[in-house]
Amino acid sequence: MIKNYRPGGIGMIQAEPGTYLVHAYFDDNQVDLVKANVVGWQIGSERILTPLVIDPRAAMDETWFVIHPDGRVECNDGRCWNDVDSWIVEERRLRRDAA
Repeated sequence: MIKNYRPGGIGMIQAEPGTYLVHAYFDDNQVDLVKANVVGWQIGSERILTPLVIDPRAAMDETWFVIHPDGRVECNDGRCWNDVDSWIVEERRLRRDAA
């Protein structure tokens, strides 16, 4: 039997259709967005939500971003943008400042 060392959740709730986990990859002035459908949310023992997607590695990054059906982009650290374009501008600025 294989042991699972991932922390267990206390529950799950369904995600709204049109909810995506998204990663942005920057190359010069081009941005490539890779989206994964969020099918639900796992509620952790400390009441932390984690998106459930088909590929479990997609949400393993320390920082992840979700596009909601209304177009808002939200980060797991609490930051939020009104739309994808605003989020991309901020991410591009943060990456430029870090370089």
